[in-house]
Amino acid sequence: MVKTQMISRKKSKSKNRFCGNCHYHNMYEYPDLILCSLRYQNSNDFIVPTLGCCEKWTPNSQECFCVEEAMKKRNKNSVKHCKE
Repeated sequence: MVKTQMISRKKSKSKNRFCGNCHYHNMYEYPDLILCSLRYQNSNDFIVPTLGCCEKWTPNSQECFCVEEAMKKRNKNSVKHCKE
């Protein structure tokens, strides 16, 4: 029962839809850019921002830290700009 609660917490953590928490993502330039295997398969522009999203988004069954790290980096850069 404890494991079920942990799993549900992990799933609720990824409510936001980002390319970085999509089933089709593969790391390209961590943490900012990913390679979308679905877009690659369809011969589209397949290098996309980790914090982007499209209509083909599918939840990822495995937990990944790229969205969390990309958000930290984005927030760190915005704080740096505010101080200047």
